[in-house]
Amino acid sequence: MNLFEYNFNELTYFFLFKSQLRLSSISSAISLDNLDSNISGRSYAEDNDDFVLTALLCAAEDGDLANIKKLCNLATIDVNKDNKHGETALHFACGAGHLDIVKLLADRKANLMVVDGSGNNAIYWAARQGHVPIITFLHEKGVPINVSNRNGETSLHVAARYGHAHVVEHLCKLGGNVDCQDDEEDTPLIVAAWHDYSRICRILCSAGADLNIRNKVKINSKKKEIIDNYIFVFISYKEGETGLICAAQRGNAEIVQILTNNKAHLDLQDKRGLSALHFACKRQQIPIALTLIHAGCNINITDNNNETSLHYASREGLLPIVEALTSFGCRMDMKNKADATPLHLAARHGHIEIARFLCLAGLNLSIQDKDGRTACQLAEINGNTEIVQLLKSLSMDNRAVFMEQFVPTKQPLKRIKLKIFGSCDSGKTTLVDTLKCSFLNSFFRRNRLNSTKKYNPNRKSIVIDDSETFNLNSSNGVGVQQITCTGGGQYSAWDFAGVEIYHSIYDHFIGDFNCIHVLLFNILDDIQQLEQNLVYWLEFLRVRISVQEPLGFNGRSAQLAKIVLIGTHADLVPDCIKSDDGDYTCERVQIFINHIKSRYIDDFDFHDKIFLLDTRAAWTQSIKHLISCFNSYKERICQKLKPTTIFLDRSICHIQQQWRKIYGHFPIMSWSRFVECVRQEVNPLASDEHMRELVQQLQIMGEILYLEGDPQEDLICFDPNWLCQTILGRLFSHQRNCKRYSSSNETFALTDIRNLFPEISDPIDLLQIFNAYDLCTQIDINGEYEFEFPQLNTIEIMSDLWEKRSGVQYIYIGCEIRSRTLSSLLWSVFPRIQVQLRRLIMSNEFVQHGGGDDVELFQWTEGSKLVVGMIELLLTKNIPTHLELKARGQTQHREQIFYLFHDILSLIEHVFNQMCPMLQIEQHYISTKHLHLNQISTINSLHLPPSTTKRRHLTNFTSLPIIERDSTLLIPGSPCSTQSIPFAFIESKVNVSPYYRTYSPKVIVQTLMQQYGINQTSILDGNNNNNHHLTLIKQHPSTDSLNSCHSQTPSKEIAHITSIDFDEDLIDLLCCGSNEIFSNLVMGIDLPISIFTLKTRHLLCRLFDKQDKMGRDWCLLAIALQQQHLIPQLDQEDIFQSKTDQLLEELGRKNSALTIRYFLQKLLDIDRRDAFEVVANTCPIFQFANNNGAVIQPSSNEQDQLDSHDSGIQNSNNTIASLNR
Repeated sequence: MNLFEYNFNELTYFFLFKSQLRLSSISSAISLDNLDSNISGRSYAEDNDDFVLTALLCAAEDGDLANIKKLCNLATIDVNKDNKHGETALHFACGAGHLDIVKLLADRKANLMVVDGSGNNAIYWAARQGHVPIITFLHEKGVPINVSNRNGETSLHVAARYGHAHVVEHLCKLGGNVDCQDDEEDTPLIVAAWHDYSRICRILCSAGADLNIRNKVKINSKKKEIIDNYIFVFISYKEGETGLICAAQRGNAEIVQILTNNKAHLDLQDKRGLSALHFACKRQQIPIALTLIHAGCNINITDNNNETSLHYASREGLLPIVEALTSFGCRMDMKNKADATPLHLAARHGHIEIARFLCLAGLNLSIQDKDGRTACQLAEINGNTEIVQLLKSLSMDNRAVFMEQFVPTKQPLKRIKLKIFGSCDSGKTTLVDTLKCSFLNSFFRRNRLNSTKKYNPNRKSIVIDDSETFNLNSSNGVGVQQITCTGGGQYSAWDFAGVEIYHSIYDHFIGDFNCIHVLLFNILDDIQQLEQNLVYWLEFLRVRISVQEPLGFNGRSAQLAKIVLIGTHADLVPDCIKSDDGDYTCERVQIFINHIKSRYIDDFDFHDKIFLLDTRAAWTQSIKHLISCFNSYKERICQKLKPTTIFLDRSICHIQQQWRKIYGHFPIMSWSRFVECVRQEVNPLASDEHMRELVQQLQIMGEILYLEGDPQEDLICFDPNWLCQTILGRLFSHQRNCKRYSSSNETFALTDIRNLFPEISDPIDLLQIFNAYDLCTQIDINGEYEFEFPQLNTIEIMSDLWEKRSGVQYIYIGCEIRSRTLSSLLWSVFPRIQVQLRRLIMSNEFVQHGGGDDVELFQWTEGSKLVVGMIELLLTKNIPTHLELKARGQTQHREQIFYLFHDILSLIEHVFNQMCPMLQIEQHYISTKHLHLNQISTINSLHLPPSTTKRRHLTNFTSLPIIERDSTLLIPGSPCSTQSIPFAFIESKVNVSPYYRTYSPKVIVQTLMQQYGINQTSILDGNNNNNHHLTLIKQHPSTDSLNSCHSQTPSKEIAHITSIDFDEDLIDLLCCGSNEIFSNLVMGIDLPISIFTLKTRHLLCRLFDKQDKMGRDWCLLAIALQQQHLIPQLDQEDIFQSKTDQLLEELGRKNSALTIRYFLQKLLDIDRRDAFEVVANTCPIFQFANNNGAVIQPSSNEQDQLDSHDSGIQNSNNTIASLNR
């Protein structure tokens, strides 16, 4: 028997014994005739009284009203009789909360004023246990509420100590003395502050409590202590504290805020001279200290040892508090009783950032303590060499020079980034050369260029070109140049190559708003090709630039990326006319571009003018107007940025003139090395905050790149062109050419990397960069380390990867991962998914829980196959429409299949959120019955028409897209147009196959809502153990506006293809047929609307903010949701902020019970099926629930950091690394 079982049995026995004792006592008290007749009268009377009293107290405590009445009917009963502690039945009834018994005892003439042996009256007993009705009854009967017990405590004290806020509030209303003090002179407020009951403190403040009363002052002891080699005499007091001091030293930040808001005296001190701010610094409570400082407390107040809060903060190494104190003007040169300044304490304890800041603030470095030692000498004695070097490098002369470097000048940043995008042969590189061309060279330059180059009207755009042969004249990677434009203006020009293989790394350099995006298009292209190119690049940028909150009208981001559209080769287009001011104009192009701009007017800040020019001609009016446009944007951007400093200018000088020359072959430094070099060669006073600001400005100017290097240290590249073009450009310049350096077709050894980059002495250093950019993974092959680059993997499709084994009964699960906009946006993400897959199976957690050595991952150009034990998972690119993920295994492995499948699905979703945060991805679950039938041998059984079977089959293990993407419509009148839905595209290239039937999230939501009804509170909650089988039946071709495609297959043939009807079980579709898994899921429609993602809210704002011709805007939505009282409030707030987003925010915050199911039904009620489709397709289909049925919310690490390598810094717009973009 273990300890728990033993204790449980003992407790059970004890309660049974207690119950039997009470029953026997009551029985003995009532059945007096059964007593032994030999007992004397006196003994009988005494024993009888003991039995009766025990029975009375037990019945009062247990609430046994019937037996209490029987006892009270005895002639000899005394309801006021007490036990040896002075406790009566009234006390027990009040403590247990039995109001009926209290009333009965009062009717039986019980003494309501009685106190127990400790002086506690009945109200005290009720207050201690939180029984407000009994307090009310007793107060009405005249029982006082301010009676103190032997310790001086009142009922208000005990209610505050035990956290009964409702009792405290009631006692205050009844006139309780909120300022009464016990024997320790603690008030109820001090008690509540000590025990961290913020609500009680708020109630007491509202009741008018004196916030500045101090508790008892009492000297307990005196002792001497040696701190920092100084002797201090400590006198122990009890205690002289206020409620604010108690809250500060206990770390109760909310109570400190409450007391400061209610005008508590901030500078009262206990008898050691410690104020609330002293205690906050001493206990390292940074938020509390900052609250007190900003509230206006005396920051120079000293304790009994003459130490200020700055002394305490410097000793504890609290840099934020030191910064706040100095910024509010505290005295830095004050000495304690040992004549030590805050700098002495920081130097002794090794807090170099504190010492650096105090030096920068101007503290005198030559001050000596009482032993004649300066801060530098004290640091040297204690072995803090960095502080010694810092202090020795500063003299009174050069410190002033160093300090002046951080003073902002009136000059804006000299340059910002000019990011240039466009397809191959659009003229990006030529434009950059033209912008920087001098006036003299412009006379000879045009003649050197091939102006008679023939244009091939049949050439393909790189966006849709599947050829592996690159244009030899196209750029490699990202070319970075610092240019000075003709006529003025300095820029860092970033030329993004149009070759598709580079697109997978561009997310590392896109996302910053403090730059100008230039999009080039060749106006020689036909309209269809021109539209493809422009829409592709605009979508490419839109999905990679996160929307900033708060959302503006129509879902506009708080910041918009600046876009300049430039049409090239205008001199070769016949209908381009040169105007009198030297600009080219073309009405055809103007109308077309205006149409494109109107689709993205709320996503980008387009320049009003569309520039049509000859990129080869420098110093023309068109080029001058273009440069003027850049300068205008630059001025607007720099107005919102911090101005330049001498520190920034000197750092740029060192980078350009020294470091790029010294480290030319490998211009990479670790973050710590970079900081050290800046402090040694530029300014020793540069704090960590100065370094962060410096790196941000250098990135905005395009001087450096910041690489987040977890698990290694972060890296700084101070030659972006070397990394983006020389290294990455060479790595991906040509897959076939690059692979000639590799010893295999799938991995690179260190020797392969050395052969590819012979100028790099140690290839490991280079691989750290590739690893930081998620380009490769280190793997162990037969004891040797090799590196897998998915983009350079040239292994062809492997055969027999998805063949059925004879005699094995498989279960399947699968889904198609589709883009709401352009399918071509999926392909650049796929290599990153493969990198993360490899890292996942190599992680310790997966090795421990995923099968150990029984795990294999095969990867090739178009797909990956993961084998974990007997479970197989296949991820493939199904060009041109979607990615496909499916898993299978034997019946006994249902749960393992489900969890592995959804783990990989979550990983894929995370990668998309990291690379394309605004791309709407949908997961269309594949029919399990079709997965069973999807074999080459079963083609004939599907009765395919001849015109369909002649189509090319991709492979035998990946599906082809079928025409009816959604195979059932459960809600009549579903929209068949995408005009009102943002970012919905119909692509012209379609590949039709009848193999797989899929179910979009919208179809699953429709099925759930129709089969269970809107009034069902929870269809699939954590306590649902029934075998609910939701069936998707009568599959027919769908007109789902979001997923339908134009097909060349005749409608009759489509009807013939889909003539087979399936009844699809939702448990099979989502949970591999496992009822146990199904019972632990909460369907997405039963989740609160507060889980709406930024993407969902953004799309809803697009639909509801603008006026609807039928009046179905955000106001009608508020009325439908019975929130019409919010309309006047929202209508008066910021007119530029989205009303729809404000409405959703209010609903999510104040109405947590409002579910997505209810929201969807209201959308149908007001006939907004476009919004219904957005919500249904973008919200999660389900979430996991705990044993109580509550939703398990993912942690921030699960949402942002599914992979241990990714710290989230590269996909955040508020971090240093994000400024690379």
